[in-house]
Order: sequence, then C-alpha cells, then structure tokens
Amino acid sequence: MSGDSGGLPEEHEEHVNHEAWVIPYADLLTLLMAMFIALFAISTVNVSKFKQLALGFNQALGGGQLDNTVFAGPNPKDKSPIPGNGYGNGPGSGGSLVASNNILTASQLQQLLNATSQLQNAKAKEANTLKSVQQRIEAKARAGGFGRDIHTELQARGLVVTVVTDKVLFDSGSADLRVAGAPLLTVVGEALKGLPNPILIDGYTDPVPIATDRYPTNLELSSARADRVMRYFMSIGVDELQMFPEGLGSRDPIASNTTPGGRARNRRVEIIVQSAVVKQTLDNAGLDQTPVTAPKPVPSGAHPKVTPPSADLTPHLGAN
Repeated sequence: MSGDSGGLPEEHEEHVNHEAWVIPYADLLTLLMAMFIALFAISTVNVSKFKQLALGFNQALGGGQLDNTVFAGPNPKDKSPIPGNGYGNGPGSGGSLVASNNILTASQLQQLLNATSQLQNAKAKEANTLKSVQQRIEAKARAGGFGRDIHTELQARGLVVTVVTDKVLFDSGSADLRVAGAPLLTVVGEALKGLPNPILIDGYTDPVPIATDRYPTNLELSSARADRVMRYFMSIGVDELQMFPEGLGSRDPIASNTTPGGRARNRRVEIIVQSAVVKQTLDNAGLDQTPVTAPKPVPSGAHPKVTPPSADLTPHLGAN
C-alpha cells in the first residue's frame, strides 16, 4: 500500500555497462589482424591485389592522396619513391613487391659454412699461439724477478702485456730506459719475435702535470716512452714495420688517481699483440677500415712522433 512506512524499500536497477562488448570485440579484431599479417608474411604476394589493399587501407584510414602511379609498371625507366628491388616512381628501382632472388643456393651455403669453419679454426689456432706466448712471458718474468712488474691478459683484441713503468722502465718525468728495466723488455721482446701480428705499444702517465723543456705535457712524455720501448724491441730483432707506438697520456686509467699507489699503476706501457684474425674480420665486414698493418690513428691533440734514426738501434741505457 502506498505511503506504508513499513513496506520494503524500493529496489533500484543495478547499473549495467552496455558497452562492455567493445573490449572483447577489439581483442578479436586485433587477433584477426595479427593472423592476416602472419598469413600475408608467409604468402606469395599478388602485386595487383596488394595495390588494391594498400589503396583501400589508405582511404579507410584517411591517408593523403595516393594513386596507382606509386606502383608503376615494369618499365626500366619508371622510378620509385624508395630504393629497393622492383619498380616504382623515384630515383631508384623499387616500390612494388617482387619475389626475392637473394636466396642462397646449396653451393653458396656450403661455401659460407666452409668460410665460417675456416675462420673458427684460424681463431682457435691464433688463440693457442698467443696463449703460448703469454705463458712464456709470465714464466721468464717470474724467473727474472719481474713477476710483480708485469701483467698479461688474453682479450678479444689479442694479448695485452702491461708493464709498470714507475721506477721499473723509467724514472719519474723521463723517457730514458733504466738499466734495470732492459731485461724485462728483453723477456717480452724475445717472445714477440717471429709473430706475424701487429704490435701496438701504448704509453700512459698519471694526470699530475709535467712541464719541462723536453716534455711540456704528459702526452709527449707518454709518446716518448712508447717510442723508446719500440726502439729497444727493434734493437733485439722485432720487426719495426709490425710496431705502432702511441702516447695516450693520462687517458684510460686502470686505478684511482687519488692515491700514490693508484697513480703508480697508471704509469705504464701496454704492449698489445693484436689478433690478426679478428682485425681482418672487422676489415672485411667494413667495421674497421684501417688495414691490419696500418698504424693506429693519432688521437686529437696528439703531437706527431719523431721517427727514431735508423742507425740508432742499440739500447741507450741510463742516458740523461
């Protein structure tokens, strides 16, 4: 009875989202689109139907003006809007989809596999050679009492031999080889003789400024030290044409320069026996245009090095 306060409260209709069907419908369309794209990707393209599909999509999605001139016929004079294989309307050949002819034959695939196998064999052989050189250097350095002054490491770029220069090869602020340091360089140089690999000799210093008449900057001091190591190697028979010295100053520190011990570690010479196989692979791939036997580029700001006189091949030990 209306107006009866003891009656049940009026029930209101629960709110219902009448547009909830849109979400699963959109998911269905997305899945269908993915399926059609997958089918299209693995199918043989019918060029005429693809043209109609492209025009239809463009019209449905409100794209700009597009007509059949984008897909020109197989006339060699036709141009394409983008470079590629096929025909079209632009400076290069392209525009239409055609069957790819870049499929390796069985013979070409076998040649590729053979080349890959040969490369792996060459890398393994070179790695064994560098490993043997590393072991020989470490053993002779320990026998000569230089175990703490030298560190060797096999890296992807080759064998890296790091020699501490501080009070081992050179005195502070000097590029004159110390008498006590010559035997250590002899150990390294004798192990390098006969190797066909390029040998990089990188000189480093700490960042403490130096300003002398002979070496106005650390960069010039490090360059002179790298040159001095190269000249000593030449004197014991290492091929001059294989070696490429470079001064890098205080760049690439291997320890903190905030402590005396860290700065002492950063004063060093790194002798890198480059992997000829890796270097040649990079050259062939166009990733490194520098030939295997070419010197490293001089860094910006570096001063040109003075080529040592050919007559001065003997060690000038302890000179001031």
